[in-house]
Amino acid sequence: MLEKYQYLVEKIADNFDNTTQSRENLEEVGYIGLLNAVNLYDHNVHKINFKNYAQMLITKEMHQYLTNPDQKIDQPDWLSKLNNKIEQFVSNYRKLYQRFPRVSEIANHININSSGVQEILKSRETVKEIYPIHHLGSEINTIQPELENIKSQSYQSFKIPIEDVIALKKALKKVKKLQENIVYYLFVMDLSQTKVAKMLGISKQKVEQMKKEAFQNLQS
Repeated sequence: MLEKYQYLVEKIADNFDNTTQSRENLEEVGYIGLLNAVNLYDHNVHKINFKNYAQMLITKEMHQYLTNPDQKIDQPDWLSKLNNKIEQFVSNYRKLYQRFPRVSEIANHININSSGVQEILKSRETVKEIYPIHHLGSEINTIQPELENIKSQSYQSFKIPIEDVIALKKALKKVKKLQENIVYYLFVMDLSQTKVAKMLGISKQKVEQMKKEAFQNLQS
């Protein structure tokens, strides 16, 4: 599907010829719109053919990029960072190989399973905006990212798996900011208690105490 309809990306980019933004960048964000179209299209839900649906998502991605090229996706920071990684990889890959990457190639690069890549792309603002426009509000839950499907492909030394990062981030919302910082520095950044104490300007004993309190809150 990606290969068959990739021509739409260039065709739609032709409609935005009055812009100072890079044509390459425009096509790269458009390709992400096509990725999402392939991932999300359901004829029974959308009631239009795939080509029209893909054109909408591609156009919307390009329009958002042109109106706000430095946009930040309205999502948790870890999810926004993963979207940015995907964008950067698509751009670098295309420059290197003169073609767009497949989902599996994106997945291998960011060490996340292919279904996880698809869930990450669901979080993009363009997808959420397209649905209400076409009276699909009742199906809005079907495009919410299913976080449990986002998993690391392989474990890497000294790096916490993405599924554990997600679980930790969700749990940390329930603890105080200082406790959150301590848990993050100790277990995500893998810093020593002595280093964390210096960074936060508190004693090592205080770090240990706050860590215990954080664990109690997380367990509850």
